[in-house]
Amino acid sequence: MSDLHTWIVFIHVAGVLGFLVAHGVSAGVVLRLRTERDPAAVRTLLDLSRRSVLVMSVAILVWLIAGIAAGFTGNGGAGWWTTGRYWIWVSLALAIAIFGVMTPMGRLYLNKVRAAVGVDLKTGAVDPSYQVDPQALEAAIASGRPMLLATIGVGGVIVLAWLMMFRPF
Repeated sequence: MSDLHTWIVFIHVAGVLGFLVAHGVSAGVVLRLRTERDPAAVRTLLDLSRRSVLVMSVAILVWLIAGIAAGFTGNGGAGWWTTGRYWIWVSLALAIAIFGVMTPMGRLYLNKVRAAVGVDLKTGAVDPSYQVDPQALEAAIASGRPMLLATIGVGGVIVLAWLMMFRPF
């Protein structure tokens, strides 16, 4: 492996780790919301999740850009994109598909909960005069599918790691 390729793979893995740590904040929030009904605590959890988005976004860009770059520098410098081996294309398509499914599912769910506790969806500000309807909050929290999100996320990362490590096809 060339020095350049080694560094690019290192940056790629660092991006993955940064993404997983930042994303873990939102995942933890979604899982904790299943049992939380105190509006102030719900708002705090939602704010924690919102604050992790910038780090998550930067990390996923580093992950994807470095991964694509590694595809050009790998395979002894010949690159992986045109070798007739498709693991790298499947990896990229799978990462995009996971992002495309999980982002709207998670965002729509958290936005329902935000609305139920009076959090402005654009600014994250709380309307101090907002009266939380406990039934509406319960319905918003119950509308989520955290285990499905966790399964897609964890399963997807495992498959991506398998594809990159074993290059099966």
